Amino acid sequence: MMEAASVVNNRERLPSDLQQMVTVAKYDVLKHLRSKRLLGLVILEALLLGLTFALPLLLGVDPTDDPAGYMSAFVSWVEILVIIGATMFAGDAIVSEFQSRTGYLLFPNPVKRSTIFVGKYLSTLGIIVLMLVVYYGVAAALVFAMTGGGTLLSLYSMLLACAYGAAAAALGFLISSVFKGSTGSLVLTFFTLFMILPMIAQLLPAGSIKPWFVLTFCGHVISYIMISPYPTDLVDSISLGNGEFMEYWTYYPDIGGSLAVMGGYVLICLALGMYLFRRKEMVS
Repeated sequence: MMEAASVVNNRERLPSDLQQMVTVAKYDVLKHLRSKRLLGLVILEALLLGLTFALPLLLGVDPTDDPAGYMSAFVSWVEILVIIGATMFAGDAIVSEFQSRTGYLLFPNPVKRSTIFVGKYLSTLGIIVLMLVVYYGVAAALVFAMTGGGTLLSLYSMLLACAYGAAAAALGFLISSVFKGSTGSLVLTFFTLFMILPMIAQLLPAGSIKPWFVLTFCGHVISYIMISPYPTDLVDSISLGNGEFMEYWTYYPDIGGSLAVMGGYVLICLALGMYLFRRKEMVS
């Protein structure tokens, strides 16, 4: 009876899935904080902020007095920052456990693979959000120093950037769950977000199809939110000669619809990635 009671007490003392998830996320964040990748991202942020602020002054360009207009110059780099952040911290987050064989130490522990997966995703998302908060905070300080004011639109832009970062990281985790090597996973994550999806978003309007479902198209809300009033879809006519014209639509992402699409990417990519991760085996 005493042995049975001892077993029950030990089970009761075992950490819950949520506690284990927080532990995985905590140590993964510490790993990121010590990595050279984070240092590289910080240097990139500093360069973008410094060049955006100093280059117009060096060229003798008179800065605008409008805080939203001034902030737009900084916001124009955010989509690229998110893509780089998602590539660096999500692109090989799963495949590295198999390639570097660290899974032999991690997987035998009494921790569900789904807990490991979500914990690593939360740590990646935390790094991306921290990167964005620092970038927008410094940019807002520079805008205030130059214009004497600020704009609430920058806060909306930051929140949309965080949502975009969550979706981009989820896509990176899905790709990382499929590949067997870190290099291929990193390259595909970057080119999917930087070239493949944007190319699809540029080609679809030629057929009068709004690319509302393309993640990178939805990410444009980060910059467009800084424009007041918010732009709406419009159609242009291109002359083909002989009195013939071709209509070409210019589409802008809807804010609510884009948030819904980003949420869909997060749910679908994480569900598929977790399924693949749970079925994946260590190969010697």
